[in-house]
Order: sequence, then C-alpha cells, then structure tokens
Amino acid sequence: MNEFSLNGGAYVGNTNASKPFATLKADASVLKINVGLLGQLFFNADNIVQIEYTSSINGSGIRIIHNVSSYPKKVIFTANMPYNDIIENIKATGFFNKTVNDPVQYYQVKKMQEQGRLPFKTAAIIAFIAGWNIPFLVGFALQDVSRIFNYSRLSILFLFLMAALTLFSAPFQTLVLKEDRQINDMKRSLYLILLLTLISGIIVTAISRAAPVK
Repeated sequence: MNEFSLNGGAYVGNTNASKPFATLKADASVLKINVGLLGQLFFNADNIVQIEYTSSINGSGIRIIHNVSSYPKKVIFTANMPYNDIIENIKATGFFNKTVNDPVQYYQVKKMQEQGRLPFKTAAIIAFIAGWNIPFLVGFALQDVSRIFNYSRLSILFLFLMAALTLFSAPFQTLVLKEDRQINDMKRSLYLILLLTLISGIIVTAISRAAPVK
C-alpha cells in the first residue's frame, strides 16, 4: 500500500501544534492529521470538500475544508513542502480514488470521528485537570510561599507520573485512552511533557529551598 507521511505544524480550531509536533498521513483508505495530545483527525475521501493553499506565520500549507461535524471547521497543516507536492503525494496514495477504499476501514474512520478528536476519555481528562490544579490551589490557599512551591511540586510530580504511565503502562492506556487510539500518536508530546516537568521540578525545588522559612 502506498503511504505518505509528512511532519509539520497544525492549527485545529483554537489549538496550535508547532512544527514538528504534527503529522499528516495518508493512504488509500484514510487521511489523518495527528497533533499528539491535542487529538487526531481522521478523514474519508468523501469528508473532504476541498483542500486549499494557505499561509500563516508558521509557513505555508494546506487548509482542509471538510464536512465532519465533530471536528472544528479550521483545520490547517503547515510543512516545509510546497502545496502542489503535498497534494500530488496524497493523490499518489489513491486516497481520492473511492473505488479502492476498504469498507471496513471506511466505517472505522466514521467511528473515530464520532469519538471526537481528543484521544482521552472524558473522565480521564477531568482527573488530569483536578490532579494538576488541586495542589496549586491548596498551596495558594495556605498563603505560604514555601508551601506554595511544595504543593506545586506535587502538581508537577502528578503530571510527570501521568505522562509516564500513559507512555509505558498498557493497562493505564486502556483506562485513559478512547477505544482504538494509538499511543504512538502521542509519544512525542508525552516525552516533551516528561522533559518539561523534570526541568520544572528542578527549578521549583531550587526556588523552594531558597524561599524564606516562616
């Protein structure tokens, strides 16, 4: 099967994934835009009304005009490849040739569209937000600089553990990810979170030790 894959950036609704944290993939059955933790968008050929040229501060690319009601209207992919080359590579996969589409894959894409673009279950998102924010709020409520940083470290540790478990624990992935979502689509974003939380934890720890003790 002829496949086309291209790394770049993306605008999906009000969210933005900078280069190279977005990926466009196409084959004879599906066109997919992956923006890591911000979601994955799946398109059958009849979902795409038009593909237009567009340019932004992040460079030039394509705007996908589509009819998927569960996705934002604004779907833009930018890359270091000319617009015409992107279109020709997508065409070469046979994606626009409806006669080669796999019916099973077609309805699988429909199912993924109905789930929405975010890869995490609603309960998992609520738990993540609560676990991240509650220690911060407790620290501020106590109105003690040293305690604020101590509780902030709990928030950072929580986010680090959630990212690590999502990356490396298959049972945890089943618990938090929607059906049929692939962890490979989120690996770059999750590794970035691990790096940022590690750096943040070191900085917050250093500041908390330097803060005056009451």
